[in-house]
Amino acid sequence: MALKLTIRPGETVFVNGAEICNAGSATSLVIKNHCRILRESEMINEANVHSPCSRLAFVLQQVVLKENPFDELNELSKLAVQILEKMPSVASQILEIQNLLSEKKAHMAFKKGKGLMALEAAEFGTARAS
Repeated sequence: MALKLTIRPGETVFVNGAEICNAGSATSLVIKNHCRILRESEMINEANVHSPCSRLAFVLQQVVLKENPFDELNELSKLAVQILEKMPSVASQILEIQNLLSEKKAHMAFKKGKGLMALEAAEFGTARAS
């Protein structure tokens, strides 16, 4: 199934390692094959990673963007253990992220990881240092 992507003026998207910025009016692209794609507005800047859940979401972002994210997948396992020690109530969300990754649905796993950031912020107030 094709993905229709509308890029607003000045918006940047990352496709298979290429940074694509729309310099004109709104543009629509149709992506007909599988690729690694994220909008800049979805991305987490590494400077904003201050907690275990934000680190998990950032690593999931790298899984989405990299062709062979072997090291990142290993790091995710360690982060999951850290998060579960501090927030055992999110075990089902961690399991869902792992299942999505095993189904090769990295983008959906990334979105779930960002959701964990919100849960962590609600439970502990503001972002904490890891």
